[in-house]
Amino acid sequence: MRRQSLSILLVASVMLAAGCAKPPESRSGETAQVGSCEQQNAEHAAGASFADTLPAGTKGPEMIAVPCGQFSMGSTERPDEQPVHPVSIARGFAIGKYEITFEQYDAFAQATGREKPDDMGWGRGTRPVINVSWDDATAFAQWLSAQTGKHYRLPSEAEWEYAARAGSVTRFTWGDKLGVSEETRATWGGALTGKGATEPVGSFAANAFGLHDVHGNAMEWVQDCFEPDYRGAPVDGTSREQCASKRRVLRGGSWFDLEFAMRSASRAAEEPSTPYDSYGFRLARDLGR
Repeated sequence: MRRQSLSILLVASVMLAAGCAKPPESRSGETAQVGSCEQQNAEHAAGASFADTLPAGTKGPEMIAVPCGQFSMGSTERPDEQPVHPVSIARGFAIGKYEITFEQYDAFAQATGREKPDDMGWGRGTRPVINVSWDDATAFAQWLSAQTGKHYRLPSEAEWEYAARAGSVTRFTWGDKLGVSEETRATWGGALTGKGATEPVGSFAANAFGLHDVHGNAMEWVQDCFEPDYRGAPVDGTSREQCASKRRVLRGGSWFDLEFAMRSASRAAEEPSTPYDSYGFRLARDLGR
């Protein structure tokens, strides 16, 4: 992608779920709740942290089992964010506690003979991998699935936002502001300062589900293809695979982006074969498979 060519859309979400006590209300009176699956998979309880073991004895990415629930996806802020529609996250899944790191991706690249992506001189190790395409991210997920015997994949757009918000209805997991006083909450704003870089994953506080860096650091590929509105979008938390465009969606903003692109609802789109210095990813994993 070229930064000027990003299609930025916002997806303002309201989290709703049955069977929970009433949480605090947002400015608009909307509520945010998280429930549990009707038949929660017994492999990992909601909120549990785990990492699968690879054949070499090393550990895979640390994952968080996400509780099920419902939320309203979309916003009335822009025509391309409509229609607002209910989404039910009814199947158990886990999502990465952190973005995939250079250390993890480099192990995959070495094992499969792939070229290692450029780190821009910022360092590798536990920094989020960047300069990777959607194709690269899905290849990593397939390799990890083969190594562990578990089904790893990119999260759907709905799963990503549900997990990123973690019950919040504000623009960011901590509230509505991302100004100078909040600069230590995320890595962002390189476009404003003319400089910037990623930070090691987990450098900032986690959200209520235990996920780090859902705002900034690396913009994250998700599974869905891109459409300019939500007409015909899935309502069960699965990914959208039938689109007029071949572009794929990215979420969460990056070290480079400004406040508008950093919100939980923000979307961008890019060709699946295009890597960039702000593109990374985190994985999801189906539970019980």
